[in-house]
Amino acid sequence: MAAGQQQKTEFQLKPNVGNNIYLFFRSQFFGTPPYPKTSFAGQTVIVTGSNAGLGLEASRHFYRLGAAKLILAVRTVSKGQEAKEDIIRSITTRNDASAIEIWPLDQSSTPSTLAFVDRVKSELSRVDAVVLNAGVNHESFQLSEGYEQTTQVNVLNTFLLTLALLPKLNETKAKFPSSTPHLVVVSSEAHRLTKFDEINAQDLYAKLNEPSAYSQQPRYQVSKLMELLLVRELAARLKRVDSKANAGAPPVIINTVNPGLCKSTLGNKENKPPLIVRALRAILDRTTEVGSRTYVLAASAPADSHGEFQSNGFNQRAEEWIYSEAGKKVQTKVWDQTLAILEQRRPGLLKDIGL
Repeated sequence: MAAGQQQKTEFQLKPNVGNNIYLFFRSQFFGTPPYPKTSFAGQTVIVTGSNAGLGLEASRHFYRLGAAKLILAVRTVSKGQEAKEDIIRSITTRNDASAIEIWPLDQSSTPSTLAFVDRVKSELSRVDAVVLNAGVNHESFQLSEGYEQTTQVNVLNTFLLTLALLPKLNETKAKFPSSTPHLVVVSSEAHRLTKFDEINAQDLYAKLNEPSAYSQQPRYQVSKLMELLLVRELAARLKRVDSKANAGAPPVIINTVNPGLCKSTLGNKENKPPLIVRALRAILDRTTEVGSRTYVLAASAPADSHGEFQSNGFNQRAEEWIYSEAGKKVQTKVWDQTLAILEQRRPGLLKDIGL
């Protein structure tokens, strides 16, 4: 590029700050998600990042609601075992501890992620619900397998799990027609806050890998936006395929969910917010139990949640620019560049789901 020339800015994305503030406070103070009551009896449920926080509380709900098998997918098996014991102690209406299994999963590692997928395929006769909750929010720039770690964990290997587990969910629907399998990707209202300037780079992931482009909360926001865009694009492509073969509900309902601002262990080990922030969060934060309800509600949501953003147990519009022509182009670019990486990690991902 000649001196003095500037790279063309193709996308100028503008979050609606005023509306986002309104939506946030309305949800936090007036949008309490209902207590989950839908039975998961006879079903197999997987929750990633389930040894603490929202993942643990959602797992407690799934066990309370009768899940026949509950897989706690965790990085540290000993912590998963502690979580299991905590769930068993708290739910006195059941005494079948064997229904909960602890499986190792480290999403910073592609071999670990694929080993988990292969174990699901070989050891489980059915999978009725998957909640992809595991995520990171690092204060400092870190690399995993050559990719910035928040991007690696929250986007690349979360979506690798999404695509690689779909065949098992489709198989469950075929073997157990009364089941309505769900795959839930945990996103956030934080997706509304980013201008996503990185999308203007020719190579999105190369830009995300630049240490100078990293800042903790902006990167977390970008990762939550990318998750949402990828799920929307996946659902749209599957709808086109499914509509040719089946005019009814999708065989697997795939959605994203916003748990709201909750008391959480995410990022707490790395930094301690200023006193004023902690005081505000003491007022604003939901308990992890209340936030976790959104996961369970999304995992039993109706067919019209397919491809949608769930909040407080209902579909909610994502950030408005996403529905524009520019938003569609952004979504396609994120999809194309992400799938180029994931197809190298597990060739045939799209073929295996009929795309």
